[in-house]
Amino acid sequence: MTDREDTTGPVMTVTRVTLPDASVTPVQCFAPEDDATRTSRPLVMIWPGLGVGGRYYRPIARYLAERGMPVAIGELRGQGASTAVASRRHRWGYHHLASEDYPMEIWAAKAELGLPADHPTVLLTHSMGGQVGGIFLSRPEARELNVRGMMGVGSGTPWYRTFSGSARIKFLLGSQFMGAYSQITGRWTDGPLDVIGYGRQSGMHLAEWAKLARTNSLEGLHDADRNYVLAMRATTVPVLLTRFRNDEDCTWASAEKYGRLLPKTFARVEELDGDLGHNRWARDPQIVGDRLIRFCAQIDEGAAARERNGR
Repeated sequence: MTDREDTTGPVMTVTRVTLPDASVTPVQCFAPEDDATRTSRPLVMIWPGLGVGGRYYRPIARYLAERGMPVAIGELRGQGASTAVASRRHRWGYHHLASEDYPMEIWAAKAELGLPADHPTVLLTHSMGGQVGGIFLSRPEARELNVRGMMGVGSGTPWYRTFSGSARIKFLLGSQFMGAYSQITGRWTDGPLDVIGYGRQSGMHLAEWAKLARTNSLEGLHDADRNYVLAMRATTVPVLLTRFRNDEDCTWASAEKYGRLLPKTFARVEELDGDLGHNRWARDPQIVGDRLIRFCAQIDEGAAARERNGR
């Protein structure tokens, strides 16, 4: 299927993925006009933040595709155009997103764009997308898919100690209320209580998020098939965690403490110029887009240097 809403720039196509819970998730794909760059540049896989549908990221996807990058936008389960509906019986958490949604959507994007499964891939993640992304990097599917790096924007830990002043108390109390409510009801509500606009979310996922906000630990994720704390400590692909100076949802400390969960990635925290906050960069894409392109070049330079040194 081809989306014709936008009549300029790279054409968007959509492929649909049926997940193990039988829900269907769309993946939006953008091929650069120059076919040579489609196969020579890494696939950029964009992962949304909590409560943000994939279509919100179309401007930055087009910006990157216009500059020769093959790009795809994933969808977090239960958000945007995903057909999953969270309930007491239908729940998922960090592990399910990292072990099912992420690899299956990347595989589907590569097939749609005519790329082999092991085509080099870089993740561009927003907020929650980066929290799941760090877990995914520790999995064997990330290696099979040749994921070479992750750049987060506003992606940090929600640990309350990374906030200061009244924001610390508000974040601790708010996150724990959301986690407790979600655990009791099986979902976070999309009704009047949803004052922060996350929309309907899986109770399991929100309870795990609330634990991360309280303890900064990803230990004991539901249905996990490995110890993610240890697996993340062993992850070595490059990670760049960026934020804008007026992002109140991801402080410098939030990004820095999340990076410490991935110590062998030598995660770098970087503050970007501009006042694009937590979300607006996806619609005003030049700053993040240009930094992502440089990040990809730096990954290539590092790989070439290791090859020259026989490592």
